[in-house]
Amino acid sequence: HETVCGQTVTELIDLLGLPDFLDGIVATARGFICKRRVRGDAAQPQALQGYFDTLREIIAKLRELGHETVCGQTVTELIDLLGLPDFLDGIVATARGFICNALSVQLKVRDASQPQAL
Repeated sequence: HETVCGQTVTELIDLLGLPDFLDGIVATARGFICKRRVRGDAAQPQALQGYFDTLREIIAKLRELGHETVCGQTVTELIDLLGLPDFLDGIVATARGFICNALSVQLKVRDASQPQAL
């Protein structure tokens, strides 16, 4: 508890060796751990599962829009485009990071392994 709650999200990402685009997930997990201890509540795995379900749905919607559209828009523009409430900015940023960062890495690997057509 002290290690997690005594660190910023950025410090936790560095400590865990995670990519920066997972900041929303790390912030949510940190919030669950730190708030639970302060309030004395039991962990609520349903809430965490709800977060991941929402993240999955947003990622699916962003994939439908395509890499160029998603990565060419700001989080605020994507929220407007998807008709989502502003308070979902953190989860939309995480989903956008997943699409833009994960897909770019995947494309670079694929491009390196496949010779260009002449």
